[in-house]
Amino acid sequence: MTDIPSNRSTFGDGTPNAGSGGVDLRLISPMEAVAALYSTDKEALADAILSSLSQVVFGAGAPKPASLPQRVMARLSYRLLKRTTVREKVGSEGESIKVRNRLLERSQHPYAKSLLASSSKETEALVEGGDPMNGPYMMIVPEIRASAVLWDKLFFNSVQGKDVQLRFILETKATYLEAKARLDKGMNIRIKALAAGTGLSLILAYDQLIRDGYDSERIFARITDRDESNTAKSSRLLGKLAVKRGWRLVGGEEPGIGAETEDIFHEAALGVDKGNPFDVVTAVGILEYLQGSTCETTEQRHEIEEMEEPATALHLVARLCDMTRRDGSLIVNTYRPHSSTRILELFGKRFDYRHVMNMNALLSGTQFSIPILVGSGHIYDVKIYKKEIQ
Repeated sequence: MTDIPSNRSTFGDGTPNAGSGGVDLRLISPMEAVAALYSTDKEALADAILSSLSQVVFGAGAPKPASLPQRVMARLSYRLLKRTTVREKVGSEGESIKVRNRLLERSQHPYAKSLLASSSKETEALVEGGDPMNGPYMMIVPEIRASAVLWDKLFFNSVQGKDVQLRFILETKATYLEAKARLDKGMNIRIKALAAGTGLSLILAYDQLIRDGYDSERIFARITDRDESNTAKSSRLLGKLAVKRGWRLVGGEEPGIGAETEDIFHEAALGVDKGNPFDVVTAVGILEYLQGSTCETTEQRHEIEEMEEPATALHLVARLCDMTRRDGSLIVNTYRPHSSTRILELFGKRFDYRHVMNMNALLSGTQFSIPILVGSGHIYDVKIYKKEIQ
């Protein structure tokens, strides 16, 4: 992969500066940073967070996965939480679940609250909302990481947290480089971030392309999610960045960047992308919630009945094939079993695990060729599958 131009600026001690507009990030906690990004105000703060995050993502090497002591700590934490976590059914027919853990309750941390919150049976298995998944990203910024308290570090700099950070950086760089390669050949570019929650990775890649001097009229970037609340968060952040950076938010088939609510499995969505497919499609953090071609599942491990789902990983792969141009690129991740993910399972989260061979089997028979490895952690591999021209 080609080198990425650095736009890094630093304090005298080598840490990134306070961000754009003179906003000092050194007193902002990770969850305060997430709240600032997706609030309806705090334009200057959101802009500063994005600038500092971009400086690290594009101006430094990828962070290393968790060390051996952290991996040992993950195993010990799992055992402790397993002994102290209680699950209760709520409602006359047990239609929702309440998880109790005195250790996490005492922390009063927003991430702990999201793990312990009551959830319906339909959504209990998912890591719900964009805030929990964005918390670890904020730890990438040295100024924000320096403000992190013990619970921030335990939640966001854990084995899983550091792997999420690494996956995010690898996804963002891969998206940027795939788009840049096409733009450098004189082509226009169409990028789609599928079910990307709050879409921060695509926003960073788009921002870097614009700052590199590429014409926004040549770039079509869309963040899609079936959850309207996640799309609304993306739109709020894009709206604030548009004010600060002069972006024009768009919809439909206009060039530029925008966020749209879309359920790709819905009948109305089928066939839409075939007529005007995308050059780069990212589907990171999605397949671990879908059945098919797995090495292990939470249900198998805990001997839980696994109900057959109408939308599977095979269905998603078929849709990804439809929406990717005949010489386009698909960016996805594997999800390997690890002791740190067992912690999330304690709180009702369920996952479908895949090694590389499982992912290759899932994509076999499609037009995607042998993948290119972007990078690996303890849990995730980020890979690019190139579509072969037919």
